[in-house]
Amino acid sequence: MNIKIIHTGGCLTLKLTISEISSEATHIPLKHPFVTAKHTVNDIAAIGVTIRLSNGLEGHGAATANEVVTGDTLESALIVINDVLKPQLLNQDFTAWEALLAKLHGTIKNNGPAKAAYEIALYDLRAQLFKVPLYQYLGGDDDQIATDFTIGIGEPEAMVKEAVEKEKAGFKALKIKVGGTNIVQETERIQQIAKATKKTTRLRIDANQAWNAKRSLALIGQLNNLADRIDFIEQPVDAHDIEGLKRVTDNSPLPIMADESVFSPKDALNLLQQHACDYINIKLMKTGGLSQAEEINHLCELYGVNCIIGCMIESVSGIAAAASFAAAHRNVKFADLDSVFMADMSAAVQPYSLIRDTFILKNHPGLGFV
Repeated sequence: MNIKIIHTGGCLTLKLTISEISSEATHIPLKHPFVTAKHTVNDIAAIGVTIRLSNGLEGHGAATANEVVTGDTLESALIVINDVLKPQLLNQDFTAWEALLAKLHGTIKNNGPAKAAYEIALYDLRAQLFKVPLYQYLGGDDDQIATDFTIGIGEPEAMVKEAVEKEKAGFKALKIKVGGTNIVQETERIQQIAKATKKTTRLRIDANQAWNAKRSLALIGQLNNLADRIDFIEQPVDAHDIEGLKRVTDNSPLPIMADESVFSPKDALNLLQQHACDYINIKLMKTGGLSQAEEINHLCELYGVNCIIGCMIESVSGIAAAASFAAAHRNVKFADLDSVFMADMSAAVQPYSLIRDTFILKNHPGLGFV
C-alpha cells in the first residue's frame, strides 16, 4: 500500500494518491434495436474505468460514446481514456479535488464520455471516503427515482404494442421517438399511442433535431387534444439553431426541452438568458461527468427552469451515477434512464434495485457497488 506520511506543522496527514487505473470495453446486446431520428443502436457498448487509490479503495465509472451526439466512438474514447487522460491522473493527489478535476477537464477539449468515466469513478471514491451513498454526498435524502421508457422509431403497430407492454410493466411515463418528415404520419403515430394507453400515462415527444421551427410548430399544433398528457417536446430543431429553438418555445403551447443544444454550463446559460427553452436535458456523457452537470442544474435553478436527467444507451455505472444525481436534486423533475431495461442485465452487478419503473438506490458508500 503506497501511503505517504506528510509532516505539516507537527501534525501527520496521509496523502492519498491515484495508484492504478484500468479500463475495459464491454458489449451487451439490446433485446431489439433502438432507433432514433439520428441512428440505430444494437447494444450497450461501454468502457468501464476503475480507479484505485493508494489506500486500496476502488471507484468505478463508465463511458458510452455516441458519434451522432457527442462526436465520439468507442474506439476514440478508449484512446483518450488510456493514452491522454490516464497519464495525467496517475499518481495525482486525490485530496486536491479541485485541481484534480481541473486537470481532467483541461487536458483535452470535448470528449465528454471519456471524462465522464473518470469523473464518475472519482465521485464514487469521494463518496466512499465520506462513507455515504453518492446521492447523499451530492446533497440528497431520497433513495428512489422513477424513469420513463423510450419507444424507439418503428412501424406504428409495433410502437403501440411496445407502449402498451411498458405501461403494463409499470412505466408511468413514455418517451416517444419521432423524426420523420411527414408531419401527418408523425402526428398519427403519437395519437395512436395516446389512444392505446391510459390517460394517466405521461407522454414525452423526442424529435432528436429532426425538424425546423416551422415543421415543429406544425406538429405541435396537431397535438392540442393531448396537451394535458404531454410533458414536453424535446429538441425539435438542430442543436445549433438556437433562434429556431426560441421561436418554437415562444410559440408552443407545450413545453420545449433542449437536449443536444446543451453540453456545458455556457451552453445552458446562453439558452436560459434567451428564454429559448422550458426545460434542459442533462446527460453525464455530454457534460463530461457530475461536476459540470451540477453547474448546469444550479444555473437552471436560478432561472426557474427544471431539468431532466437523461442517458445514452449506457451501462450500469453510468446509470447509477445519473440516478444518484437525479435523486439528489429536486430541480431534476424528470428522469430518462431506461437503457438498463432494454437489455438482459441479469449478469451485471447492479448497485440498485429495480421495482417496476423505479430505481431504489442501495444504502452503500459511493455508487453502491461496495
